[in-house]
Amino acid sequence: MPERYTSNGDAPASAAARAAARCLEAREAIGQIGDPTVQTLFDLLLLQIGRNLAEEIQGDSRIALVD
Repeated sequence: MPERYTSNGDAPASAAARAAARCLEAREAIGQIGDPTVQTLFDLLLLQIGRNLAEEIQGDSRIALVD
């Protein structure tokens, strides 16, 4: 799999940062489904990805936050 870089060409974005970006994009569509159970499950996914991202940031301040 090719290495992914931030939009300004800096350091590669972490897997957690890329996942968070994609999930935030998908969140709008999930909200349009109108099912509170699906929304809650999706929000839990975002919460866990955020935790993983926070752990990465604490370990390495050079990690790119956006893709």
